[in-house]
Amino acid sequence: MMTFEIKSRDAMGRIGILNINGKKIETPTIMPVVHPNPKKQVVDIDLINKLADVIITNSYIIYKTKHLREIAINKGVHKLVGFDKVIVTDSGSFQLGVYGDVDVEPLEIVEFQEMIGVDVGTILDIPTPPDVDKEIAEKDLEETLRRAKLSIELKKDRGFKLLLNGTIQGSTYLDLRQKSAKEMAKLNFDIYPIGAVVPLMEEYRYRDVVEIILNSKMYLPTNKPVHLFGCGHPMFFALAVALGCDLFDSAAYALYAKDDRYLTERGTLHLDEIKDLKSFPCSCPVCSSYTPKELASLNKKDREKLLAEHNLYITFEEINRIKEAIKEGSLWELVEERCRSHPKLLEAYRVLKNYMDYIEKFDPVTKKSAFFYSGVESMFRPEVLRHKKRLKRIKYEKVYITTISSSVEKPYHENLNVIETDIDILIKHPVFGFVPYYIDSMYPLSQNEIPELYEFEKEINKKFYDEFIDWLKRKIGEDNILDIMTYNYYTSYFQSTKKGFNSDNLRIKKMLQYQYGYDIIDDDLIDKIKVVRSKNTGRLRQVLDENDNILFTVRSNDNLLIPSERGAKLLWEKIPYPRYRVVVNKEAEEFIREGRNVFAKFVVNCDEELRPYEEVLVVNEDDELLGYGTTILNGIELKEFNYGLAVKVRGGIKRF
Repeated sequence: MMTFEIKSRDAMGRIGILNINGKKIETPTIMPVVHPNPKKQVVDIDLINKLADVIITNSYIIYKTKHLREIAINKGVHKLVGFDKVIVTDSGSFQLGVYGDVDVEPLEIVEFQEMIGVDVGTILDIPTPPDVDKEIAEKDLEETLRRAKLSIELKKDRGFKLLLNGTIQGSTYLDLRQKSAKEMAKLNFDIYPIGAVVPLMEEYRYRDVVEIILNSKMYLPTNKPVHLFGCGHPMFFALAVALGCDLFDSAAYALYAKDDRYLTERGTLHLDEIKDLKSFPCSCPVCSSYTPKELASLNKKDREKLLAEHNLYITFEEINRIKEAIKEGSLWELVEERCRSHPKLLEAYRVLKNYMDYIEKFDPVTKKSAFFYSGVESMFRPEVLRHKKRLKRIKYEKVYITTISSSVEKPYHENLNVIETDIDILIKHPVFGFVPYYIDSMYPLSQNEIPELYEFEKEINKKFYDEFIDWLKRKIGEDNILDIMTYNYYTSYFQSTKKGFNSDNLRIKKMLQYQYGYDIIDDDLIDKIKVVRSKNTGRLRQVLDENDNILFTVRSNDNLLIPSERGAKLLWEKIPYPRYRVVVNKEAEEFIREGRNVFAKFVVNCDEELRPYEEVLVVNEDDELLGYGTTILNGIELKEFNYGLAVKVRGGIKRF
C-alpha cells in the first residue's frame, strides 16, 4: 500500500510524505545504490541506515547470484542487505542497457521481486540510448509498454504486495516520451521513474534531460512520485526538484570515489587537485577528520571508502538544502545559483521559459521569501509571468503610464508625491512590466530585490509594453490613456471637484480585482466599506463593512486580502461558480462547516485554474458555501490526489 501527500511546495518542487507499507519517506530524497552483496558494498550499511529512509539495489544481480538468491528467498531482501526500511529494486534494465541482454524473462523478474519481499519493484523496461533511429526507439517503447501491461496484470491477478515502478522511455524523442507517459499513466503504476537519462548526464546534455523531464511530467498523474533514474550528482538536484522530480538514486557516491573524485554541490573535484589544501571545503565527519593530504596518502581501499562516505554526506546535505529552500519559498534562487556552476546547466535552465505556462500552474501565488533577481533568467520566472497575466484582471477606465527612478523605495505609493485620483497609474518596471500604483504593495511587487539592470535587460520587456498598451487601447479606448498634460489637467480638476474621494477604498477594490479577477467591491459597495490602517506603520490592516465587521485582513508579509467569514460570503456572492471553489462531497459537509480541513479524498470538483496557496471557497455540489481557506493543491492536483490535506480551512459556515 502507498500514500503520497504534499506538505510544502515551491516551483514544481514539493516536500511530500510517501508512505510505503507503513514506512514513511520524506521527499525529495536520494536512494543510495547498495550492492546486494554486502562484501562489495563500499560504504557500511550502518551509515546508510543512519542517512537514508530508502535505498535501491539490483534484483537481477540477486537473481543471478546463487548464494544471494538463496538468502533473499529464505530470509528476504531486507535481511540480505541489512536495511529494514524501504527497499526499491531495479529489474536488470541497467544490465540490459549496458550489455544488450539479460538472462531473465520480464514477468519472471517481477515475480522474483515479489518473492524476496521488495517494497518497490521495477518492470524490465528497455532503456533506449539517446539519438538512436526513431524506428528503434518506437520499437523499444512498444516492447516496454507491452511488458508494462503484462506486469500490471500479473500483479493484479496474483495479488502481489509490492509496488511497481512504471519507467518512462522514448530515447531523446519528446513525442515518444509523451506517448510513454500517457500510456504508463493509464496503467496506474505506483511510481513513475524517468529512464535512460544517465548517458545524457554523462555528456553534460542537461538541456535534453530537462526537456525529457518536462515532456514526461506534463502527462503523468500529479498524485504519484516521479523518480529520475540514475541522477546522482548533487549539482543537478535543485533543478530536477524544481521540475517536479521527487526521488533520485545515486551510485555516483561510490563510483566517483573509485576514481578519487570528490563531490561538491557545484561540481566534482579530483583528490589530486585539492590534496595540497590545508583543509577540505566541507565539514562532514570525513572532511573534519582528515586533511586532503592525509586522505590522499591512505591506501586505495581506505581512501575509496572515506571518499564515498563524504560523497554520500554531501549528497544528503544538498537534498536537505533543497527542502529548506522549498519551505522558505526560495527554490528558484537556489536553482539559479546552482545553474551558474556550469554553462550546460545554465543552458538547461534557460529552456524553462519555453514551458513556463505549464510550470506556473504549480508555483505558489505567495511565498515567505522575497523575489531575488539573480540574472536575466529571473525575467521569465513564474512570479513574473503570473503578474503580467493578472494585470488584465484589473478593470481600467483611465490610465496614465509613467516611469520612476530606480532609487524610489517600495512600495512606491509610500514614497511618491502623487495626487491620488481614480486614474490607474501604471509604473513601467524593467522586470514586472507594469506595476499599478494601487496594488503596488502586493506580492511580489514590493517583496523583491532587483539590482540596476544592464541596458539589454531593460529592453527585454519592450515587446510586453507595446502589447499591453495595445490591449489597453482596445479595452478602454486610446483617449483614455492619458499623456502628461491631460493627466496634470485631470488631477487638478479632480482635486477641486471630488473632495470626498477615498483612495484607500479604491486601493482595496483594485487589489481584490488583481487577486480574484472579479469586481468584489463594486460601485454600490465602495462607499460603504472602511479601511483601517495600522497606527504604528500606517499600512493597510483591515477592511470593514458599514457595521464595522471585518471583511478582509491585509496580510503583512504579502499584502494579500485574507477573507473573514463575511468576506468569504461576499466573495461567494460576487465570484461565479466554479471560480475559486473547491467542491466537496456530502460526506465532508458537516466537518467543513465546523472548520475542519478539507482532505483530498473528499474533493469532487474545483476551479481548474487554482494555484497553490490561493484563498478559496469550499462549497458542496449545490454551491452552498461551507467554509473558506487556503488551498495546498492546484486545480489539477485537487482532482487527482486522493490522500492528504487539500485545503487548510480558516473557518466554517454554520447553518442558519
